[in-house]
Amino acid sequence: MTGVELALPGGGTETIAADLVILSCGVRPEVSLARDAGLAIGRAVLVDDELRSVTDPSVRAIGECSEHRDEVYGLVAPAWEQAGVLAGLLAGTDPAARFTGARQITRLKAAGIELASMGETHHGDDEDGVEVVRFTDAARGTYKKAVIRDGRLIGAILLGETSTAGTLTQLYDRADPLPAERLGLLFPGLGGAVETSSPVRMPDAATVCQCNNVTKGQVRACWQAGARTAGDVARETRAGTGCGSCRGALEGIVSWLDGQESADGPESADVA
Repeated sequence: MTGVELALPGGGTETIAADLVILSCGVRPEVSLARDAGLAIGRAVLVDDELRSVTDPSVRAIGECSEHRDEVYGLVAPAWEQAGVLAGLLAGTDPAARFTGARQITRLKAAGIELASMGETHHGDDEDGVEVVRFTDAARGTYKKAVIRDGRLIGAILLGETSTAGTLTQLYDRADPLPAERLGLLFPGLGGAVETSSPVRMPDAATVCQCNNVTKGQVRACWQAGARTAGDVARETRAGTGCGSCRGALEGIVSWLDGQESADGPESADVA
């Protein structure tokens, strides 16, 4: 491919030279059935915190076909959260369950592309109350950006090199205070940022699988219940069955737990 050919409004075409073209249409729900049924539609079926249609409470919608508080979630983790809330409501096991929104963290796994994105990434350097830490290396195809407000990470992009994605995800998920030296947010080993690559240092609350919202603590509990391989844990928790980018971390945690038991006995893996 040498370029992109575009049709001009008045007729004819225009070719724009390009070495690489990325085409994305995002998430666009099919809402014709819901519209024909008389349901209120924005980009998807408008729902409240109980995931009911705002015009017909007998209809529930979750996932990409629902729009909650002006947000359409195109990721699997929020859909699982919505499913859990709806299951509790329908079964009567958790009548007070409500969906109040979800944090969006995206990991792209494609040949030759490393990308992680989370939170509010649109802020610029000149905005009041926001601190932006940015690094660009065009020669290597690397771009990194961290957006900070009130000493907390509210958004980040890592493109081309994502070694600190685990650390940023934990800081974003838990709204933890950030280190004074910001370089550690973008480069591993600098600035004293919390390192999450080691299972020993990773807290049980840390999210291992973003796609299915599985924490280290859940992996540990599953292992203690008898799931002793990464495959066994994946079948029980769904960890690693989304984009697959967490598979290495999952295997590392299981291997660490196995090693702790082998070295010190069954009780040693109960404490992190």
